[in-house]
Amino acid sequence: MSTVTKAPKRPVKYKEVERTLRQEIAAGLWRPGDRLPAEYDLARRFNVSYLTMRQALATLVDDGSLLRVRGKGTFIIERDKPEPESGARHPMALLFPTNWQRRDPYYFPDILEGFQQAMTANGCRASLLNDDIGDGPNGIPAGAAVACVLIEPAHLQLVERLRDNGHRVLGVNRYSGQRSIPSVRMDDSSGVEQAVDYLVSLGHERISFLRGPSENFDANDRMAGFRSAVKRHKLWVTMEAGDDFGEASGYAATQMLLTLPKRPTALVCASDLAAIGAIRAATDIGLSVPGDLSVVGFGDFSVAQYMRPSLTTIRQCRVSLGRSAGETLIKLANEDDVDDDVLAAELVVRESTGPVR
Repeated sequence: MSTVTKAPKRPVKYKEVERTLRQEIAAGLWRPGDRLPAEYDLARRFNVSYLTMRQALATLVDDGSLLRVRGKGTFIIERDKPEPESGARHPMALLFPTNWQRRDPYYFPDILEGFQQAMTANGCRASLLNDDIGDGPNGIPAGAAVACVLIEPAHLQLVERLRDNGHRVLGVNRYSGQRSIPSVRMDDSSGVEQAVDYLVSLGHERISFLRGPSENFDANDRMAGFRSAVKRHKLWVTMEAGDDFGEASGYAATQMLLTLPKRPTALVCASDLAAIGAIRAATDIGLSVPGDLSVVGFGDFSVAQYMRPSLTTIRQCRVSLGRSAGETLIKLANEDDVDDDVLAAELVVRESTGPVR
């Protein structure tokens, strides 16, 4: 049975930017004495207005996290605070993909926030490292417990190599290899099945799916959920298209699907960003959403509720995922037994879906 909830109010934009900057400072991505990029450059990075960016920075200046020097810029303030101990029997590290800040500004910061919440609540500390780092004096400490975000096949190989080298390892996202490696993950497949179930309840039979990257583990889980639901409901007129999470891919794939003789009446997208592109493609040829085409996204990114129409989507609680990863990693570092943790996804119904005509 589908789980349907109403979306809560989201924080205003400048607070989201402020939160992300705090996470990056806490994780050591900005060191004491570093000068931040110009405010216009930061505004472009976060895709916000200059005034929003300035308000976020002003909050950090007011609480002593940043220092503005007239004519020179904004700097990270040196804190007179001793480096805390790990707080566990063994050192801990979280491995993120290189350039994670640019790869996905919605996904990774939330995971990091939840992970740091778990560390703080348990009086622990873990290093945040790029996943291209090796072992050794300047890399992962010997005997460390390591959590690795699993996105693509290279990460699967990485986590297995670390385990073979004697590390206690944890997969963040589904681990599908042959080793005995615990993982924490979202039930993406079930989330997409909920979306198809809901669309079928509205009378839709011609439902298509916008895929993500072919080697992305999350994208493949979501596609598997779509195929399972299609088979269960015996939906014979379905199509899959697309090969990326972004807006451009969603736009191009939807353009193609809407030229079919039996075009879909509903789309399930592997990400909210692809759904944005899908809605634009439909409206560009004069179709209404949801009157002519219902659209469901995946992720419940902050933009979803501010779109017109607001986006029905599958909520993926990335903060909870990060928190579970942190708590499980602490157990591993203390040589405790751990089990896999699978977090439920849930359908959030907004304005972009409606009954079939």
